[in-house]
Amino acid sequence: MSKNRINVFIPHYGKDEEHIPKLKKLIESKGYSVSDSSIVETNPNNATNTEYIKTLLRPKIDRAGTVLVLIGPKTHERDWVNWEIDYAFRHGKRIVGVFIQGATDADLPESFKDYGDACVAWNSDKLIAAIEGEDIWHDSTGNDRPIDGSGRVTC
Repeated sequence: MSKNRINVFIPHYGKDEEHIPKLKKLIESKGYSVSDSSIVETNPNNATNTEYIKTLLRPKIDRAGTVLVLIGPKTHERDWVNWEIDYAFRHGKRIVGVFIQGATDADLPESFKDYGDACVAWNSDKLIAAIEGEDIWHDSTGNDRPIDGSGRVTC
């Protein structure tokens, strides 16, 4: 039986989608159930109009209690990831970054650098602590990162 249900939205680079089920299993391994409202390529919306896409994304992000940014080697190149982070921040969502294997600190999206609340390597205990509100800042290897006076990470 799960302790809590966690509602998440997961901004990610499409080619990293294979890590989403693994991320959810990482959380579930700690006794949580995960409700994910992300849009994934296995169930594409095929929309091309920017404003229409935003109307699809807004309620999905609004539904989430936590936005988990899946950080891979190309995540920082995705305009939509930055838009999703910006929107989540403006609507008071907790924003937690999770590095996948092969990602480096240089792969952090610009909006995450500005608005992220926590960032962890692939570690279930640290991830749960970050989801639950601990402001953990790790680099891609799991080592502590410096934090400036605003609580934001320095890069």
